[in-house]
Amino acid sequence: MKTGSLSRTELLYGQGSALFSIGRYREALTRFDAVVKLSPDHFQAWTLHGFTLAANKRYEDAIASFNQALALNPQHSLAWHGKGHALAELHHFEEAISHLQQAVRFNPQDHKAWYNLGTAQNQLKQYKDAVASFGHSLQIQPQDYRSWYNKGVAQCGLQEYEAALATLDLALKIKPSSHYIWNQRGTALIQLGRYAEAIQSFDTSLHYEVENPNAWYGKARVYALKGDLEYTLKNLYRTFVLSPYIYRVMVQIDAHFDGLREHPQFQAFVDPSS
Repeated sequence: MKTGSLSRTELLYGQGSALFSIGRYREALTRFDAVVKLSPDHFQAWTLHGFTLAANKRYEDAIASFNQALALNPQHSLAWHGKGHALAELHHFEEAISHLQQAVRFNPQDHKAWYNLGTAQNQLKQYKDAVASFGHSLQIQPQDYRSWYNKGVAQCGLQEYEAALATLDLALKIKPSSHYIWNQRGTALIQLGRYAEAIQSFDTSLHYEVENPNAWYGKARVYALKGDLEYTLKNLYRTFVLSPYIYRVMVQIDAHFDGLREHPQFQAFVDPSS
């Protein structure tokens, strides 16, 4: 009887794992539900149960499943990783960092855990730590363009713009069609005063994704710094068409536009109610 129950458990676990791997999360969840009912001490099943719930954006429920796994096996790195990821999705970044640090302590070769640790550190502006985390991730998986990109973001946060530019160029060698990497490159070039190259980067971003308010806004910043009111307003217009609320707030406090802020035409455009 015990053997039959065990084989049934492992069959369901295998089915759930296969369904999870192809993105059939609802079906996977039914299998893992059955596994943990049959074998409540199956910590691997609790872990994948948590990842399946997280894939369905049920992050609080996912955390409960990861807690079950960790109660059974406190050194299970994947459960630490999963719980850290779920906490980050809930914007609990301090807790996420502590859990992801445990994940990489128990499994230093988990490049995704290093990546998720770095992104959480970026959220809290812990840029130096983030650069180190992405460095670990890239040692393991050097072709991960997202790690190169986010390392570049962290370097921009540290105002290391030359280093950021080199990092972002490495990301673009791997993924030249990524519009958001071109946007970040343009932002770094603005800080270096290389305005013509910045505009080229934003234009390349728009080539890959025209409905891209960040690129239009980046171009508006460049033209504002150059004192070109006409092209500043043209690019802000394209920005506001795509995303009127966020960028209308941003432009009010963005120092890049200070040189034009007192111009009546600029004031009328960015705040029509005034």
